[in-house]
Amino acid sequence: MFMFNRHLQLKPGHSAEAAPELVDLISRANSITGRSATVYSVVLGRFGRMWIADMFSTHGELMAMNAQLIGDADFMAAQRSFAEHLDGPAEDFMARVTHVAGPLREPPGAVAVTNWQVDPRQWGASVAWTHQMADAQHASSGITQTVFTLAEPNPFSIGLCSNASSIDDIDAARSGTPDPSLLQLLESAPGEPTAGSMEGLVAIRIA
Repeated sequence: MFMFNRHLQLKPGHSAEAAPELVDLISRANSITGRSATVYSVVLGRFGRMWIADMFSTHGELMAMNAQLIGDADFMAAQRSFAEHLDGPAEDFMARVTHVAGPLREPPGAVAVTNWQVDPRQWGASVAWTHQMADAQHASSGITQTVFTLAEPNPFSIGLCSNASSIDDIDAARSGTPDPSLLQLLESAPGEPTAGSMEGLVAIRIA
């Protein structure tokens, strides 16, 4: 199973106007393709970032969906109009889901995501360690955790995503004293992330 994200960085001052336009654009896309793509907006992290999310079984399934959208002239015109809000080109990510701890809610109302790049020599151990961390975080907070890996654009990258019903659930999970088992796991990490590669964010679903 693959988790597709298209990250969009908005120009400063464009968020209020761009958000409803993006929601309408994805509603159109879902009508054309019969899919259920969703839209997220970052509330903690890189300001002005939004993204489109969907799940695919194969890369070919994604390509077939893109072909449907490209073939719709009205949709493509609306997409070109929306692009005026963007501060640079969109970034597409196709992440392989390697582990899920807890029941997977699709789509979650809020997510907290941490991702980082590792030394290729520590790849297997790092993925296995992240699976353990996901299990421990789920046991501690009750929030479903998803582990994913990326080959593009930054090879040997790993992500850990908390899939919460709402931002309140994330607040509740972070308000208590850290579980000792989580601290022990942090001490046993296989290695350090590649310098400068670690990033975290919290986002809410707006459509």
